[in-house]
Amino acid sequence: MPDAYVIEVSGRTAGIVARDSQTNSFNFYSALPRFNVIEGQRFSDPLAAERAARMLAKHGSLPQRRETE
Repeated sequence: MPDAYVIEVSGRTAGIVARDSQTNSFNFYSALPRFNVIEGQRFSDPLAAERAARMLAKHGSLPQRRETE
């Protein structure tokens, strides 16, 4: 399995994800300012990063995480 993937949204490069061999996760590196909000975020796989980038492009933000008490 490759160690890095290009993430594209609507034909434009949103960024890349690179495997972190210690955590076996993928770190996102933004290629465009609109995706800076997920810069450095860890994802379980490249598809999860692509879904986040698509949601960000479509809605301008990501859903807020609910905190549990």
